[in-house]
Amino acid sequence: MRERGFSSPSGESRGQLSLTVIEAAVATLLVLTVAAGFALTPEYPTATLDQSSTPLAEQARDAAALVAEAPADGPGTLLGVACASESDFDARVAQLRTVAKSGVSPGAFVSIQTDVGEAGTPPPADARVGSASVVVPRCTATLEVWYP
Repeated sequence: MRERGFSSPSGESRGQLSLTVIEAAVATLLVLTVAAGFALTPEYPTATLDQSSTPLAEQARDAAALVAEAPADGPGTLLGVACASESDFDARVAQLRTVAKSGVSPGAFVSIQTDVGEAGTPPPADARVGSASVVVPRCTATLEVWYP
């Protein structure tokens, strides 16, 4: 009579690896993989709040870029033509405000200061302000963006 068990085709009896040992090996491999994943995860530097990268400063830079690049009715930019004289500035102040407001969020206020004039409402002393400056021929303008 033959013994129960596994035998090879040559008739030799061979051992069987216990299912519990296989499960333990797979579980150990899984735990080591997860632990290695946590250990090898790169550390990312924490973000620092830079005043020049605040949303107000970004809006001021956007508005300043729009004002600097707005074309005039003739040659040059709107800002460059407006800075030719105080009367030219006064004649174009509404256009400058409209262009600057198109670069900021609704509800934000924009103030423009140049050598020949100012446009918009200046921010109160306690307001958080984002500012940017732009230079075009004959003119340097500083834009401030703030919320009430």
